[in-house]
Amino acid sequence: MTPELRQHLLQTDAHRRAGNWSSALQGYLSVADRLSNEPVIEHNLGLCYLALGNSALAEKHSLRAMQLKPEQWQSALIQAKALTANGKKKQALELLEKLVVQQPHSAEIIIELAKLLMQHGGDAARACSLVEPFLNTPYQREAQAVLLISQLYDRPERVDAEAISAALCQFSQTHLQLPEAVETSADRQQAPKPPKGVSLKASQRLKVGLLSPQFSVSPVYFFTYGALQSLANEVDLVFFSRGKKNDWATQSFQALAQDWVDVNLCTAEELAGVLKSHHLDVLLDLGGWMDPVGLHALSVKPAQKMFKWVGGQSATTGLRCFDGYLSDAYQTPPGVDHLYSEPLIRLASGYVTYTPPPYMPKRELKKKSYSDFGVIANPAKVSRGFLAELRASVPAWQLAQAEQGKELRLKFIDQRYEQKNIRDRIRTDLPGIHVEFVTPANHFAYLQAVAQLDLTLDTWPYSGGLTTIEALAMGVPSLTRSGRLFCERHTESHCFYAGMDLQDCATEHFTGIPCHAPAGRSLLTKNSPRLDHESLANELLFNFHVL
Repeated sequence: MTPELRQHLLQTDAHRRAGNWSSALQGYLSVADRLSNEPVIEHNLGLCYLALGNSALAEKHSLRAMQLKPEQWQSALIQAKALTANGKKKQALELLEKLVVQQPHSAEIIIELAKLLMQHGGDAARACSLVEPFLNTPYQREAQAVLLISQLYDRPERVDAEAISAALCQFSQTHLQLPEAVETSADRQQAPKPPKGVSLKASQRLKVGLLSPQFSVSPVYFFTYGALQSLANEVDLVFFSRGKKNDWATQSFQALAQDWVDVNLCTAEELAGVLKSHHLDVLLDLGGWMDPVGLHALSVKPAQKMFKWVGGQSATTGLRCFDGYLSDAYQTPPGVDHLYSEPLIRLASGYVTYTPPPYMPKRELKKKSYSDFGVIANPAKVSRGFLAELRASVPAWQLAQAEQGKELRLKFIDQRYEQKNIRDRIRTDLPGIHVEFVTPANHFAYLQAVAQLDLTLDTWPYSGGLTTIEALAMGVPSLTRSGRLFCERHTESHCFYAGMDLQDCATEHFTGIPCHAPAGRSLLTKNSPRLDHESLANELLFNFHVL
């Protein structure tokens, strides 16, 4: 290697260490042809592409680095992150499991595995146990973030709602609070140019921003689109997209947009600057704990008024910058205000409405010799406590069904149940109980499978959200056990706003509506607030102006 090339690489490495990813990438690319078989160059190319959001090229170069130097586990870690970003989560999970065996003390690998177990692996309890050894290490922030979110899904009895809320507040104040100086730096940011076909109106209407990584087929669409469509007649909506997906729901959002700004690669400080540069009257956060970078940026309050709404809205954000946390009297009943750092705004019409997809199937009830009870939530919500309660309750349900001349069939429905480790965990906790796993290939197939159920069994402590309202919309009732945190009360709230009376069922802890709807009849009546988009939009607009 010539002295000139060595000096070039030293400068390029300095850019990489400083996080100047574009400069670092250009530096490595300029020597890639001459050093085509150098695993460190391929590794660094993969790292730069991953940081710049090009996960396809990150996957390509990290794989090449692994082939050139298999013992370089850092390249395999980049490969796992790139696979995750490319939607290949099953492959990423398998790779990380192998890496943990090879590097059992690597905090980076273990924390990445724990994150993916939450997203795709369906084992919140294991995610907790994996990160606990790193809570008092230099990796404390990453480990604690995983632990806190995991405990919303599955936690020891000693960890109650007060403890979780206090820990979330402490974490946010310690790790998600940008210096106030960032507010003034925003003035130096140049507002991004709107994409072609989108023009900015000159008007006195409120300018309302929306920030989310999920402007796609997701709960953010199904729960907000109806009200936003009504709001678009009264305010100018500016979408700040933190995600990469572009589907039919994305296009529906874009049709409402006065401006659409892609900010998925922004750091927290950069994002705060971009938001401030748009001089928003109101900002709705639709990312929450799905997007800690977004929360970090919002800590300096880059808009005149800010509200937390759908999207990662599992519990308090722990921040004090919000003017309100949009909720209702069933999501946050009287007596829980102290669990939130934000002022609670209990909307009379309910905190969301539901917009069904265009492919919503109809339910057709048939006479049969069995009853299908279904668990339809993200497998991560299938907690140890929930499985213990099923283990105790199912025999009584089976007996009750037998007295009616029927057999009870217990189904777990989600594409992620194709993973053997998830199935094994559930079967181990339900000995002697026959379980059927249904793994639909897409959302339409999932809805078809849910429409065949007689009843859904709501997970706890983390309740079903979109899954519950979809089941109700197809006429499938739910049994639920509500808790105190926001994410622990979704199903009860949906049932109430669907117009149903909550009542006790045969078990001690489950409450709900053990009834059957007529064939093809939705449990969301035409008068249900969950379908009244205009009322919700008006109530939101009132709060935008008054608070």
